[in-house]
Amino acid sequence: MEVSEQKNTNKFSVIVKIISGLLLVSLIFCFGNVQAALAHTPHDDIYQVELSPTYDQDETLYIIVRGIYLKSTDGGQSWKRVVRGLDNNNNLAALSTYAQTNKTLFLTSFGDGIYKSDDAGESWTKTNKGLDTLEIDLISISPHDADVVLAAGNSNGLYKTNDRGENWQQVFNKSNKVTAIAFLPDDRDQVMIGDSQGNLYLSDDEGDTWNQVFTFEKSDAVTVISLSPNFSSDNTFWIGTEKRGIFQTTDRGSSFSEVNKGLADKLIKDIVIFANNETNFTLFTSTGNQGVFQSNDSGKMWTRYAKGLTKESQADESNYENRDHFSDLAISPGFSQDRTLFLAGFNGLFKSVNRGRVWQELETLSPRTIIALDVSPDYQNDSTIAIAAYNDEAYISNDQGNTWKPINKGLTIPRYKEELENPFILDKPRFYEIVFSPNYRSDQIMFAILSYKVLRSTNGGNHWDIVSLKTVYGYSNRGMLIAISPNFAKDKTVYLATRYGGLIYKSTNGGSKFSVVGKIDNQIISLAISPSFASDQTLYAVGGDGVYQSVDEGVTWQVITENPDLTNLTWLQLAISPNYKDDKTVIAGTDEGLFETRDGGKNWLKLPGRAYGEKGYIEIEAMAISPNFQNDQTFLITVRGKGTYKTVDGGKTFSEIDDLTDKNYALSPLLTVWSSSAPIHFSPAYANDNTIYGFGSAGAEIFKSTDGGNTWKIITVPRKQDTLESFMKVLRLGNLVITIHPILRVLVALIVALPTYLFLGYFGLEKKLPLRKSYIRAGGAFTAFLAVLIVLSI
Repeated sequence: MEVSEQKNTNKFSVIVKIISGLLLVSLIFCFGNVQAALAHTPHDDIYQVELSPTYDQDETLYIIVRGIYLKSTDGGQSWKRVVRGLDNNNNLAALSTYAQTNKTLFLTSFGDGIYKSDDAGESWTKTNKGLDTLEIDLISISPHDADVVLAAGNSNGLYKTNDRGENWQQVFNKSNKVTAIAFLPDDRDQVMIGDSQGNLYLSDDEGDTWNQVFTFEKSDAVTVISLSPNFSSDNTFWIGTEKRGIFQTTDRGSSFSEVNKGLADKLIKDIVIFANNETNFTLFTSTGNQGVFQSNDSGKMWTRYAKGLTKESQADESNYENRDHFSDLAISPGFSQDRTLFLAGFNGLFKSVNRGRVWQELETLSPRTIIALDVSPDYQNDSTIAIAAYNDEAYISNDQGNTWKPINKGLTIPRYKEELENPFILDKPRFYEIVFSPNYRSDQIMFAILSYKVLRSTNGGNHWDIVSLKTVYGYSNRGMLIAISPNFAKDKTVYLATRYGGLIYKSTNGGSKFSVVGKIDNQIISLAISPSFASDQTLYAVGGDGVYQSVDEGVTWQVITENPDLTNLTWLQLAISPNYKDDKTVIAGTDEGLFETRDGGKNWLKLPGRAYGEKGYIEIEAMAISPNFQNDQTFLITVRGKGTYKTVDGGKTFSEIDDLTDKNYALSPLLTVWSSSAPIHFSPAYANDNTIYGFGSAGAEIFKSTDGGNTWKIITVPRKQDTLESFMKVLRLGNLVITIHPILRVLVALIVALPTYLFLGYFGLEKKLPLRKSYIRAGGAFTAFLAVLIVLSI
């Protein structure tokens, strides 16, 4: 009896140990430290943050994120994309706000010069007269007079305007790059600059002439100059450097002393000051690697305040030019009351409302930004549209956008084991395109283009499968374009083109499998198929050398824009007439306006640019042609920085769509968030319903017009999850993405593991294996438990 009880006690002890072990593993597996830095998608690389001088009243701030300008009027909780006047073809670089009014701002770019706004950043005007370079990455408005502005070139040179940007003149032409600008707070005539070699210069005439006043040892670049609010009486300012930390002077720059005690990171990016009283200041500094440090004694001792700040390892990679993890700091003008600071980081924008002690990461360039849209070919009957966000979300609406259903099953893709150290890493999908089959009413087929994958659904997006696509050595499949035969119901033909490398893939089995059929020796940025493909076998593509044409189903291609007048253009967009069989019309958008052919590409004619953007830079960002073009001669275009235009006479005249311009809506792709989807889509039943859809905001919004584009409304796509996903919560452990809610996952795994333990006792495996029965049962139970966790994770 005692022996039996002892055996039962031992069994019970083993079971308890197993359960305890499994629970311990599950806790580590599910609730382990997730404090590790996580990258945003799309990546929120914040170049600069500037606050309105009345931020404490209007909560307005401005940022440059991944080279895009965004504005917030609610303290960074939501963001608006502003494009009016911003015709830049290069990333935006730097911002400056005028200290005395919230109306005046200046904005610079890496190649398009300088822009000015007099309406609080709602619209912009290019102001480049007198500049020798258009690569400007530093700008500062005098706090005393908005007419006086200094701007530094990306490599060298300093420019000044005395008339609010109408005219610029070079005032400093030394070879060293100017890296810091500071207007003295109590003397409008005095300005100080620092350069990349550690030199300080002072001007006594608002920047017209300069005298060198100090040089830091070891040619350490000056990164920031921050002057005491009481500079006229205490003669104090602080200098941030690239390698040696912070220096302080109390004699107007005649001598400096290091003030780095407690400052673990010497790469100084910014210094902001709050005056506690006339003699004592609180200093905040941002450093490139460790975030924010604070000094409550004017810089004598520094304490790190980095709780809540996150980093991303990509910043250290060479293809990001080894970007700093943290950079610009901004302090609220009402800091004594709201205690608010903002910090620009490679991994996002951070905000603190308690003097920097704790930071919260704000969403700026949202992963829910809509970058792909399509309208069902049977829209007149099914009222169906589909959209895809930049990251991890696709939706379908069967009632013209009033309600939405997520179509995300199968989108999370395990990468191949040979690519991984950890075989369970999952890719969260990054969308480029979503497309309906022309025969969608019957076949329910849809396609989605992800970063490196093509997905296909045969049930209206309820589930997606990976399409077999052979990778060709030396060519990248990232961000492909898709063109589906209008005769898809019969020929089952689909084409893919690689944006990088110019490969042309073809499928003749409905998109289940593809093979390479042709090649263009250049990157492809637009692909279009003839509406009469069944008879003419014609496709068009835009590459670096112009417009290409194939008349043999994509096997061979030739450039059809070899006219000398056309060779210097950057060809961007294509739109083919729905009546191409008869009118042979193709419209192409370039960086210098619109071109049209009415003979299948033999001859091209430029459409009058004055009609859709007046003079100057007129890059066509988006195009769409009416499905009833034969009768209504209608198409829409978006000109970068100028707005969206409509023609109803085949391009002879255009009218600007005022409703879009007035509301600052943009029917165009974000400059640095690439998409292969057209931002404007006509309803296939446009002749009857006058409906057009578009996208181009910085969030989960699309635009809809039901009167031919005259007026527009915003449709916000709410975040929704599938029924099963409603029980899920995303946790990230390193690179492992786990989606099932941890408690539910553990319970299911235990339910499977315990019967496995009992079941394995009946097979007598201990007789065949050199292991004790308890080890076999425990090992089997543990394996089952772990397997269930992994399966539920996927």
